Amino acid sequence: MPLWRKRERRRFKPFDRTALPEAPVPTFDEMLAEGVLVAESAGRMALKNRMIVEALRGEEPFAPERAAAAAREVLYELVQEADEVAEITGEARSAAAKREGRSSHEHDYRRADAANLRRREQVYAAVAKELWTRRNDPEYLRAFAERAREEAWEEVSGAIETRLDREWGEWPEIEVDETYEAERDDRIHDLLADLDRGVAAAEAERARRAEANDPFRGYVG
Repeated sequence: MPLWRKRERRRFKPFDRTALPEAPVPTFDEMLAEGVLVAESAGRMALKNRMIVEALRGEEPFAPERAAAAAREVLYELVQEADEVAEITGEARSAAAKREGRSSHEHDYRRADAANLRRREQVYAAVAKELWTRRNDPEYLRAFAERAREEAWEEVSGAIETRLDREWGEWPEIEVDETYEAERDDRIHDLLADLDRGVAAAEAERARRAEANDPFRGYVG
């Protein structure tokens, strides 16, 4: 009697795509909500990146009013983008309505795609309208800018922590004893003095840049 025997190969049925359950068709409101969500995410990322660049340059301190104004600008750009996509989709729909047959690739639209293209056009137009409404809401702009600020700080602080871990991670831990506690006030005083010097240097540099960019510098009326 052999110690082993060959296992019989199981035969699987060929894949039948028609046996798959039909994917539920999202409603117009669901498509609109998803479109606004995607646009908001892109807008926050753009505003976050702008905040990070400004923070690295050190040109202006963070101000909620200025951040809300920047958020309004970003939303305006998103409105323009959604309107443009809606217009392009409308043109594609008009062209597809005149073409019969089967498409050869995903962007080769035919008459059968006209209904879906019309739905997509309406969704993008509605997204643009919704973003336009929200960009005129001061409370929404404040919350939008604040969330972008939090995301910007999370990214910057993460980079700082990573660098500190890389450059200072091998340093020995500081022993907190009575001497360390007794010298705490002196250390805080020195730290505040360093911060004051840094702020004064930043203000002097900002003033120098402002004077250099003054178009009336040296003009005597």
